[in-house]
Amino acid sequence: MGAFVGERRLFAKAARLLLVGAVASALALQFAQPGLADAEPSASSSESAATASPTRTASPTPTASPTPTDGPTASAGPSAPGASLATPSPTVSPAETQPPAVAQAVIEATAPLSVKISEDLAFIGKPFEAQLQVIGGTAPYTVVASDVPAGLVFDPATLSFTGTPTGLYSPSPSVTVSDSSDPRQTLTEQIYINIKTYYPPNVHVSDDESYPGLGSFDDGVVGRNYDEVLGFYRSDPEHTKFSVVSGQLPPGLELRESSVSGVPTTPGTYGFTFRVQDRFGYTDKTFSIIVHALGMQTTGFQVPSAVLGEPYSAKIAEASGGVAPYVFGYSTRRHFAGGLSSSDPWPEGLEVDANGFLTGIPTRVGSFSIAVWVRDSDQLKQRIFWTTVTVLATRPPAENPPPASAVPAPPAAVTPAGAVVPASGAELTSAELAATGLESERLHTILWAAAALLAAGAALMVFNSLRRRRGSPA
Repeated sequence: MGAFVGERRLFAKAARLLLVGAVASALALQFAQPGLADAEPSASSSESAATASPTRTASPTPTASPTPTDGPTASAGPSAPGASLATPSPTVSPAETQPPAVAQAVIEATAPLSVKISEDLAFIGKPFEAQLQVIGGTAPYTVVASDVPAGLVFDPATLSFTGTPTGLYSPSPSVTVSDSSDPRQTLTEQIYINIKTYYPPNVHVSDDESYPGLGSFDDGVVGRNYDEVLGFYRSDPEHTKFSVVSGQLPPGLELRESSVSGVPTTPGTYGFTFRVQDRFGYTDKTFSIIVHALGMQTTGFQVPSAVLGEPYSAKIAEASGGVAPYVFGYSTRRHFAGGLSSSDPWPEGLEVDANGFLTGIPTRVGSFSIAVWVRDSDQLKQRIFWTTVTVLATRPPAENPPPASAVPAPPAAVTPAGAVVPASGAELTSAELAATGLESERLHTILWAAAALLAAGAALMVFNSLRRRRGSPA
């Protein structure tokens, strides 16, 4: 009887262990991190053997101790046989024994010869003077010049070119330089002198519309930033200066490098004279700037293409503020041809009305760059913007889009079966994989079914064992 009870307890424990193991395995597999490999590759036996014990490093060879010597190491008399000979001192070159300043002077004195000129720009009919500079070698120098431009002379004593050029296409002079070094150095080199025609300096307003000399300053408004670019014509730019010699700029504005800029503070009309001066003369130019108390706020609009010979109307500009009513208009860039002022082509037949509409019947085909402006009743004129107006020869054919039913719908994105969805912050789907590589929902069903079968089998085994024990004789 006791053996029967012990066996029954043993089978009961085995059944419970099987059940617990099956449930634990199912839970472990179910909660495995998606997308991970089942196991990391194990290190090879050769790698483990290589890393099992570190390589022993040989101990350093001990340094031999110096051999002791008996008595003093130096002797006033001759060296004894077998004694070590004294190490000879290194030889010092004369250049190393010289002071640094003297050594540098020697290097500079023996440097190769070269020459350059202090001024290379000359003008016909204008006095010219330039100094020839000799570099390197050893002074004194002997210099001979040849092919000196007409009107200029070279003085070998002062090494200077002086005179007044008389022609444009003169040959560039050549100089031959000999120094006093031993051996003597000699250099022959061409000196470039650029001889040009002289034009007096000039200044103009660079407003992108006008040939130099035809532009004028834009009007200003109190409290509004002002910036007008100046253009200069200068034959001798390195020696050109400019200034205001009479009148005054509007308060708040100043003459800066190639511009008049600032913020006007006082309304009015202000006249002033600019002077542009170089080494040979100057030019005075008078301008004026009107500053208004009230300004306008303006807006420009891009307009569609017009068609030759067809009525056209499109909003191109609007304005507010200032003193109404307004007058709108446009202009093109002006050029200088044959001594007469001419303009770029414009969209003939079109004009801007009082409401800011570009209207009319175009009579010229092309693309036209125009500057749209507005003027109020206070005579304040403001440029609004630059734009392009295009006039077509014929109306383009209408584009008939295909009906909506004829346009194929874009294909829907299809996820291939068994594809792994990256775990980079994206939302996981039902197709995500567990560590075994199976879909998580399918794995869920398989594992729990296996656990149920294991539990049922264990229970059946225990039941059969008990039944056999009871049927056997005591």
